Amino acid sequence: MALPLKSTIYTIYVVVLAALAGLLSQGIHQHRLFQEHESVISQTQNLIFQFSIIREQVSESLLAGCESELKDISPEMEKLNSNLASILADKNIGDEYKLTFLNSIDLPGIILLLRKIEGGNGKIENIRELNREMRTLGERLILFDRLLVNNAKEKLIGFQNIIIGSASLIVFLLVTVLAVFHRQLIIPLLELVKKSASAVSGQINSIVVGSSSKEVSQLTESFSQIIRQRRLIENRVGTARESALNIISSLEGVWAEISKDGEIVSINHSIAEKCGFSVEELTGKTWQEFFLVRDTGLLDTEDGNITIHDLCETQNALLISLATSTERNRTVRCCFIRNPLSDDEMPSVYCLGIDLSDEYEKIHVLEESLTEAKNKKVEMVRISHLATLGEMTTGVAHEIGNLTNGIINYAQVLADGACDPEFELERDKLFHKIIIEGERIADLSKNLLAFGQDDVASKELAKIDDVLRNSLALMGHYFKIDGTRVDTVLDTIPICKANGRQIQQVFLSILTNARRALNERFPQKDDRKILRIEAAEIEKEGKKMLALTFTDFGTGISPENVNKVFEPSFSTKPASEGVGMGLSVSKELVELHDGHIFLESKENNHTTVTVELPVSS
Repeated sequence: MALPLKSTIYTIYVVVLAALAGLLSQGIHQHRLFQEHESVISQTQNLIFQFSIIREQVSESLLAGCESELKDISPEMEKLNSNLASILADKNIGDEYKLTFLNSIDLPGIILLLRKIEGGNGKIENIRELNREMRTLGERLILFDRLLVNNAKEKLIGFQNIIIGSASLIVFLLVTVLAVFHRQLIIPLLELVKKSASAVSGQINSIVVGSSSKEVSQLTESFSQIIRQRRLIENRVGTARESALNIISSLEGVWAEISKDGEIVSINHSIAEKCGFSVEELTGKTWQEFFLVRDTGLLDTEDGNITIHDLCETQNALLISLATSTERNRTVRCCFIRNPLSDDEMPSVYCLGIDLSDEYEKIHVLEESLTEAKNKKVEMVRISHLATLGEMTTGVAHEIGNLTNGIINYAQVLADGACDPEFELERDKLFHKIIIEGERIADLSKNLLAFGQDDVASKELAKIDDVLRNSLALMGHYFKIDGTRVDTVLDTIPICKANGRQIQQVFLSILTNARRALNERFPQKDDRKILRIEAAEIEKEGKKMLALTFTDFGTGISPENVNKVFEPSFSTKPASEGVGMGLSVSKELVELHDGHIFLESKENNHTTVTVELPVSS
């Protein structure tokens, strides 16, 4: 049965710590006991020394026959008796020693003898008795000192034996811990390392390690599960690799296996054939001979030399040219991936990519088509411009003709009255009229010339109200002969960054459509034949915009045609009156200025066209 290694180790640790605590406690107790016995022995030795001095004084007094000097010795004996009582009160001296010692000496008797001899009763018997008692007391004190020393040695040796035993127990427990570690941990771990290496190399499929440790058994099971999962992952990776290669081959992509030293190990047949090689010709070549890296900016190399490992480091798909047997290289987008299961006997890098050569050719064709479509759009704008210019030319020519006839008539009147002195005042009026008519002809010519200039790409700060007034001046002749009243509310118009000629073309298209709608509804002069033009500054999506609205009260547009008016070539007019590109081109020109154009209409009531242009800051 596998035991929990943690619980076992913790139990041994607790026992060892308890033994160490006991050993420490015994050591402290031994030190205290040694100090106490050392104190008792020191006091006993002092007592013996004190008695020796007293005995010497007594002997000298008796030999000298001076019994009177013994009176100073009695207090010393009383002090000796007090010191002896203090020593015998110590708890470290056994009662058996105390009783034996007290029974063998008679200090009070010695003190009485001393006092008798002091008082002059120095009989020879008393002196002999005193010498005998003093000799006995000295012998007993020396014997008592030896007994105390031997008793202290016995106690200290006993404690030392206990400490040695405790230390032996601790050493035994430590050896036991090491043995448990060795048996439950070290030996199973060594066996686990050996069998894990065999499992990784594929020699065995599972790991079994005999151990009484629960933790090592769990670790062994975890290693076994990892080995099984590794085998499963290897199988799945192999299956996924085959599937991926089949998918890439079916898509006519490119895949290759490259060894760690940069040589092509294998490559799919389809891409090799497209490049004009066989698989055998490419096998063994270095990858640089076949893969020509174009996105070098994505690779950060110190010496400028690109290795296969540099390609693996980048996480971006690289645009690479493939060398071919012809002058034209093929273009692929691919990535280089390290084989996670590679070793020295397997290729270390996979190259997976898609052949984009055909797509690049299609993109080139599409770019040419877009360029052609852009040129057609520019030509459409030009045609619309010329069509509008042609319509304007007729009206302007007619207006200039009328003004020219007026000038000629005024000049004829001047010629007829050249010799008449009374004609002087009338002559100044005629000259003034000729100048006004000439200025009108100049303005018409200037506006028509400005509209006819081909300045498509330029943008300049243009005053939209001037552009609008010039457009109304060009259309003024038509509105005059049609009997149309033009109402304008153009008090404050902000400056917009715009191409004046392009915006004028938009205004003229709107004005031309409004004139036609008014004439269709009101062929003759009518008070309801009105064109209203208003300007306002608005805010839209956080931007300031100029909103110009053109409202004519003409025939309007049917609901089914409202959404078609901005489509190219859509028109409800006869073919002889236009090509149907006015509003379509106007929409393109307004959007070119980051603006918007809207149309709202009600049949046989009105039509409102709104042009929104961003205000220049």
